[in-house]
Formats: sequence, C-alpha cells, structure tokens
Amino acid sequence: MASFTLSTENFVNFLTSFGNDLMDITIKVEAEAISAAVGKTTHYVSRRMDCGAEKTGYVHITDLPKLKAFLKKAKVSDLRLSQEGNTGTLHVRGGKMSLQLPTAAFVESQKRVGMMQSAIDRSRDSMWQSWFDAPLTHHGRVSSESLKPVTAFKSVLGDQYGCKTEFDADGSEFVVRGGKRATGKMFVRAPLTQIEAPGNNARSAFDKWLPELLNNLPAGDVDIHTGDETVLIIEQATTHFLMVVIDQQYEED
Repeated sequence: MASFTLSTENFVNFLTSFGNDLMDITIKVEAEAISAAVGKTTHYVSRRMDCGAEKTGYVHITDLPKLKAFLKKAKVSDLRLSQEGNTGTLHVRGGKMSLQLPTAAFVESQKRVGMMQSAIDRSRDSMWQSWFDAPLTHHGRVSSESLKPVTAFKSVLGDQYGCKTEFDADGSEFVVRGGKRATGKMFVRAPLTQIEAPGNNARSAFDKWLPELLNNLPAGDVDIHTGDETVLIIEQATTHFLMVVIDQQYEED
C-alpha cells in the first residue's frame, strides 16, 4: 500500500500544475515527497512536492475530475491518500469527509511519459543546449505571473487561434502572441533576465493550448530554454517543475 499526507492547498496546487483538462495521473510516493509526470502529443509536465509519506509506492488516480470536486467540497487543511496495488480502491480522507474511487488498469496520461523522459534526459545532459537535432540557443528567466495574462486570449480572440512566441534578447522580452493579421492579434510581453542568447530572435509556433499551460505554471521565477522553431522548455528548480511544450510548423502571417 502507498499512502501519504499533504495539505489540501499544496495538493490542489500540485495537481493544477498538470493542466485543467487532465483526467488521470500516477503519483510516485517517495520517502519524503510525491512526484508525477504526464505526457501528451502537445506537452510534457513533471513536478515534485514534499509531503508526509507513510508508505512508498504508487498512487494511480483514474478519475481526477471527481477527486478535484471532492477537494473543493472538503474544505479541510490536510488530506490523506492511500491505495493498495495498481488497481486498488483510492481512499481519500479529509477531516470527517472521505472519498473512495475505483481505479482502472490503464492511465492514459502515462502512455507517452517514458518516451518524453528519454528525450528530456538527453537534453538535460546537454545542459539544455539541444532538443534532438534542434539547437536550444536562447535561455533566460521570467516571472511566471508575467506570462499569465495570456489567458485573456480566448475571451478576446475567440476559440480558434494559434500562438507564437518570440525570445527577444536585445529587448529583454519574451513575447507571446495570439491570433493573426486577418482576424486580430494580441500580445503579452514578459521581462527577461539572466539572458544567454545570440543577437537574433528565436520564434516558435504553438496551438491555442499554450495559454492554459502557461497559466498553470508555479508561482515565482522560471527558466526558459528554447530556440528558433523548436520546443519551449520551462523549468523551476526549487519545485522540481519541468514543462516541455511541443512546437508546430512556423508560418508567417
């Protein structure tokens, strides 16, 4: 059996890092921390958080929306989660409220984690200088709060829009743009510090899911690693947070 205790606020914060549309997740329970990673065709996210671990192992949550709904109603300071085996019932207790959820044998969010982790390990070994054959030439630090206004793109531009990013080393800005010339564009400019980059700007294209991913970044400063027409890697060492956003073909508009 794997089991751990954690404050409700911290656990909600932990789960939020992985995106609002996530349906399932596997949590690794270590001696003094929990960690998790999810992989999709569009992105990869991993995070670690200190907790009170009672028994190490894995907790598999295959109905995350119900768990999140319970966390909203529980209104308690601390939670205890436990599970016996990969498909055992998930037990969640908070104060005088408790929840039991069945667990399916397959966790969709884990399907691509291994493949993505191998690519991440190679990139980390290169000190974030490459992603496969693509060079990562632009590096800097930005406040996650300065990126979160991108969530306004949807209310202003509608549901159908693409995103582009620009690492402007000379202007010390990381720019996120939504929309296109024919229908309107919206920009968010985040100040960059600790810049390591050549003189040219690095530009990449992403789909409309980028704003939500940026909105779920942990609070505080994050490090950015990117290049021209390649992935966007965002890292926060203090929370062991890592996000890799997969780019799309860049087209001028």
